[in-house]
Amino acid sequence: MSTTRTDETRGARRWLVPGLCVVFAAGYAAVFLAHHRPLLAATGAGVMLAYGLVLVVFSRRSEAVALLREDAPDERRSMITTKAAANTLYVLITLAVVMVFVRLAQGTDPGTWGVLCGVGGAAFVISIVYESRRH
Repeated sequence: MSTTRTDETRGARRWLVPGLCVVFAAGYAAVFLAHHRPLLAATGAGVMLAYGLVLVVFSRRSEAVALLREDAPDERRSMITTKAAANTLYVLITLAVVMVFVRLAQGTDPGTWGVLCGVGGAAFVISIVYESRRH
């Protein structure tokens, strides 16, 4: 069995995130230029391009940067990424729930925070059901 296809896929994947940085930089520039905000266009595009450049330059020197670049995934790195994604979700859901209570304490509608809590809760339940039946 040849590993050429795997090597090609891995090589292409290494450039996915830096490539998306370029696409998003162009998106920032286009949106802000359309609104006649050249300073924000340059700043937004510059930040995205700088992030992509950091990923390319430092991914061989830092495992954390390599993980952000999705460079050479293996089981260990996949587990690190999964745990980081779960921790990020916990922080965001905690923020959303706290903000729902803040808005309710202020006597206002929870608004977007309530929607995020509802969608997050529904997605969690659906994921639990799906994953429990899949394994």
